[in-house]
Amino acid sequence: MFVTALTFRGAHRDHEFQDEMHAITEQIERLAMMILLILFGGALVSGLLTPITWVDVVVALAVLLVIRPVTGWIGLLGWAGDRDEKLTLSFFGIRGVGSIYYLAYGINHMPVANAEHLWAIVGLIILLSILLHGLTVTPIMRSLDERRGVDPEAKGVPPPGLQGPAH
Repeated sequence: MFVTALTFRGAHRDHEFQDEMHAITEQIERLAMMILLILFGGALVSGLLTPITWVDVVVALAVLLVIRPVTGWIGLLGWAGDRDEKLTLSFFGIRGVGSIYYLAYGINHMPVANAEHLWAIVGLIILLSILLHGLTVTPIMRSLDERRGVDPEAKGVPPPGLQGPAH
């Protein structure tokens, strides 16, 4: 069933319906992210980070600057993308919002000592990630586009050499 769905999806990838569904999905994702960020801000002002120590700050920075990029790089081994793209993907990683869901699931399914402290560390990592990646995404992506020869203002136009044969 799964393979059939993937085959069907691949065969109809350029269909107008798929474009509309993608646009709707992106809007829903943006709304959900906005709601989650508002709730996260509420948790911050309610004292989420109160248990944080300097050791926790070092751990959070190590996760963001070393552990996540290195594991991201390892995850991209074997992918034929160029080095700059791999570095960019490794640095930004996947969205850390999943950490909230995974931590909530774990805490609700097993006893966890100092759960508030664990929530604080995850909250700190998310906060630092929002700040770090929010400040660096535009210059890094602009630089990557320049190295790839892509004009970020020309939406939907493939980079030189990828336009295909002339008709």
